[in-house]
Amino acid sequence: MSTYLSRKKSCLSLVATLLVSLFSANGIAQTVDINPNTTYQTVRGFGGHNGVGWIPDLTSAQVDSAFGTGSGQIGLSIMRMRVDASSSNWQIQVPTAALAKAKGVTLFATPWSPPAAMKTNNSLIHGRLSPSSYTAYASHLLDFANYMQSSNAALYAVSIQNEPNWDPDYEGCQWNSTEFIHFLKAQGSRFGTLKVMAPEALNFSKTLADPILNDATAAPQFDIVAGHLYGVSPSDYPLARSKGKELWMTEHYTDNSDANDWAKAMPVALELHNSMTSHYSAYVWWYIRRSYGLITEDGNVSKRGYIMSQYAKYVRPGYTRISATEKPYSDVFVTAYKNSSGKMVVVAINNGTLQRQITLQLSAGSASSFVKYRTSSSVNNQYAGQYTVTNSSTSAYIDPSSINTFVSQ
Repeated sequence: MSTYLSRKKSCLSLVATLLVSLFSANGIAQTVDINPNTTYQTVRGFGGHNGVGWIPDLTSAQVDSAFGTGSGQIGLSIMRMRVDASSSNWQIQVPTAALAKAKGVTLFATPWSPPAAMKTNNSLIHGRLSPSSYTAYASHLLDFANYMQSSNAALYAVSIQNEPNWDPDYEGCQWNSTEFIHFLKAQGSRFGTLKVMAPEALNFSKTLADPILNDATAAPQFDIVAGHLYGVSPSDYPLARSKGKELWMTEHYTDNSDANDWAKAMPVALELHNSMTSHYSAYVWWYIRRSYGLITEDGNVSKRGYIMSQYAKYVRPGYTRISATEKPYSDVFVTAYKNSSGKMVVVAINNGTLQRQITLQLSAGSASSFVKYRTSSSVNNQYAGQYTVTNSSTSAYIDPSSINTFVSQ
C-alpha cells in the first residue's frame, strides 16, 4: 500500500508540475510596462555597407530591396560607403548612393587609408598619417564630401579612419588617441555642419576613445562615437553620452555562414536588441549583399535581412527609444519606441522554445490598437493580427524563436 501511495503521489506531483509549466508558458501573461515619458536615445536608423570597388555594386532592384519600405523590402535608412584613397575612383560610389539618397537614406563614408603620399610609409598598407599631412588629409575628406554633394548624394557624416587600432595586411592606417586629438584640434573646425565620426575602432574601443572625449578642445570637434563589434558585445558608453555624443555601431556581421540558416540568424536579432538597450543610435551591418548578408548574392532578402526589417521598417529615423520592461521572461527581449506624434513601436524577441504571452501595459490614451508583424523560420515580416487596446492594455502571444513588431494605430 505504501508503495502504491508513493507512486500515486509521484504521478500527481508530475502532473501538477506539467500543469504549472504549461500554465506559466501559455496561461499567465507577463506584463510589459511601457512609459513613453521616459526617453532614451534618438534612433538615426539601421543600415549596411555598400562594397562597390571591392565587390560589384548593388543593382537598382537591390537598392529597392534594401532601402524600400514595401512588402519584401528591408527598410534600411542608413548606407555606409568607402572613401577611396584615389579621387579618380570616387565616381563608382555615386549610382547607389544617389538612388539611396533619393529615398531619404542617411549616407556616411569611411576611409580605410589616406592617400599613400600622406603616410609615414608611403603605402596604403600599414603606416600612419604624417602630422605634416593633417591639412591635406582633412581636405581629402572634405573633397570627397563635396564630390558626393555635387552628385546628388550629400553625406550626413564622415569618419576619420576605419579601425585605427588594427594593422591589417590590406588598406589601413593606425592612429592613437594623441593623433586623433591633434588632428581634431587642428582640423575639426573645417568640417562645418558635416558630422565627424571617431574613432570607429575595432572592439568599439573605449580605451582609444576616452582620452579624445576627455580633451576639452578636441571633444567638441567631433559628433559621433562610432565603433565596431568584432570581439565584443554591445555595451553602453556613459562617458560618450555625457559629452553629448551619439553612439553608432558602424560595422559588424555575426558570422559568415548562410544568411538563411535560421539558427545562425537569430543572434542578429539579439545583437540588434542589445545595441538598442546600449543606447546606440544606429546599427550598421557589414556588406548589404553577401552570402551572409541582408541580401544574398541572388538578390533576395535573407532571413537576416528580414530580422533587420522588423526594426528598420517600423523604427524610423527620428524615433526615440522609450521605457519598456526589457525581459518579461528570461527568454523574451523587448524594446519600445515612439515618434514625435506619439506613434509607438514595440519589438519583442522570443528566443526560447515555448510560446509566450505578453501584456502591453500603456499610458492612458496612448494607443487604440496595435498591428503585429512577425518573422520566424517559416514567415518573413508577415502580418500577424491586430490587437485592440482595452483599459490601456492588450495581450498577445509570441511564437518560439521569432521576432515580433507591434505598431500602434
